[in-house]
Amino acid sequence: MSWTSDDFRWDLGEALAGDRAIATTSSDLDGRRIALLVTGGIAAYRTPSLARELRRHGAQVFAFATPSALQFVTRDSLEWTTSHPLVSALDGRAQHVETGRVDAWLVAPATYATINKAATGIADNAVTTALASALGAVEAGATQVIFAPTMHGSMANTILRDSLARLANLGCRVIPPVGRDGKATLPDDAALVAVVVAALR
Repeated sequence: MSWTSDDFRWDLGEALAGDRAIATTSSDLDGRRIALLVTGGIAAYRTPSLARELRRHGAQVFAFATPSALQFVTRDSLEWTTSHPLVSALDGRAQHVETGRVDAWLVAPATYATINKAATGIADNAVTTALASALGAVEAGATQVIFAPTMHGSMANTILRDSLARLANLGCRVIPPVGRDGKATLPDDAALVAVVVAALR
């Protein structure tokens, strides 16, 4: 068989404005500013895809990450998929997104350590410090905080459940994990985005 250059013409769809541009699939999050808080579970490797899915629904996405999260996902991938600088250190950006309000804070994956720190007021890294500020905004009715827990099944103990109940009583939402192979794993991107959309209606 003989090949020609025409055999390698691909239909790549409509050309976008640039490499970081994303074609939207809905306007559900148009004008919404979402902070994606990434903590140190293996599921962190999925967060660039989640950031892109949020953007497909019209959101602006700003990523925050703990030091341990960056063992599972890179700074470059989070900055590339959000089109914003990553906040990963305790500096002026850790408490808020400098350019304005945040409509929802999505902690995904939310590890055992981060959930318990948030519930007890520990603010010792960029994510937990941002959460401390976000919880104050929740109390004022100015934002939403959503936790998507992931961890080994044996860690879903009374301490964790008490912390989740405390956060829920403060006005946070908790996305139930998917049970798989003895682990509490993240739901798929579409399910996570659907919870964000519902929280902001």
